[in-house]
Amino acid sequence: MYLRLIAAGRLSRDAELRQMSSGKIIRFSIPHTQRLSGEEKTQWIECSYWRNPEDSTEVMKLLKKGALVVVEGTPSVRTYIRQDNTAGVAFECRVSQLRVLSSPSSTPSGETSSAESEESPPAETEPEPVTPPSLEEEGDLPF
Repeated sequence: MYLRLIAAGRLSRDAELRQMSSGKIIRFSIPHTQRLSGEEKTQWIECSYWRNPEDSTEVMKLLKKGALVVVEGTPSVRTYIRQDNTAGVAFECRVSQLRVLSSPSSTPSGETSSAESEESPPAETEPEPVTPPSLEEEGDLPF
């Protein structure tokens, strides 16, 4: 089975950097809002991005509240018990690829700089073509 999640959204808060025994982990969340019969329901995708210490500092500079990101990774669902003894479910993604499409830049006074946002967007690169796995025999179904 091949299970992959691709999600895009704006960060709801600044990313957190945590030190683990196996390295540093960057944690952030992306909202996913569903609109069903005039009602909105927001679910959060909790993302964890494992990086080496040298890269973590540079990545953290870009992952600020409001940054537009695209993540690709392996999804998982975790159940837990809340403090009020009710069951909860967390949707998580272990990120393998991260793209920061836009990052809010700050001026020394803490305001967002509008001059930088007016620059021309970077040239779009052609995505890599995806090649399906080859079957050993022609006409043989993979399931």
